[in-house]
Amino acid sequence: MSHAQAQETFPFVAKVTAKSVHLRAGPNANFESLDQLENGDEFIVVDASFDWRKVKLPADAKAYVHAGFVKDLGQGVGQVTGNRLNIRAAALTNASIIGQSKKGDLIRIFEKKDDWLRIEPPDQSFGWILKDFIEFKSATIPPVRVVQLPTKSKKEDTTTSVLQVARVSVMGVVEDLGTNAVGADIRHFLQSDNTVYNLKGYRHVLDGFRHQRVKMEGLLKPDAKSGNPVVLVTKITLVL
Repeated sequence: MSHAQAQETFPFVAKVTAKSVHLRAGPNANFESLDQLENGDEFIVVDASFDWRKVKLPADAKAYVHAGFVKDLGQGVGQVTGNRLNIRAAALTNASIIGQSKKGDLIRIFEKKDDWLRIEPPDQSFGWILKDFIEFKSATIPPVRVVQLPTKSKKEDTTTSVLQVARVSVMGVVEDLGTNAVGADIRHFLQSDNTVYNLKGYRHVLDGFRHQRVKMEGLLKPDAKSGNPVVLVTKITLVL
């Protein structure tokens, strides 16, 4: 361990200092890219290996589990049924393992494709980033993301699963939620013709589309806190 590494005290919050930095499944450029981070993005650093830093995965990083070991509870929530469920960097049995969930754990499901589920990375799933592209931000660690059991109302169709209605593609105008922001990662909304969607994504990216008409594609997820449906934005295009 170098002298610089010895000065680090884990965990800590870091921020990205460059554009389009890959977050990888292991401490080597040959590992799969889990996310592409932008200048100012923040995350938690938990360990080091030479020039690489081990970090907790952001909510929109790639993370997949086999659907055969997850019970769909509806409303985008699943429960692990296997004793140790590997979380992988891609929807492949030979993809890198980036974490594990144990039997009974609740996970948030974004999308089902064939026999695989794309999920929100649980707290104990990790990626790696080069130290040259980050800097210390804070020693104050934010709370862990928690997945709660879905709630059912009498009017709700309990047979409807987010796995059946996971994707959305709409056009509308992007605006800032202002004081109605739901959290650090839900600060914008899109007003389409008939529906208001709260948008989950990188703030600095969505800020660039404010007051503009766009075509938005993403993964639909219910969110009781926001009132409106929430879309994890995967692609956004300016409509001229």
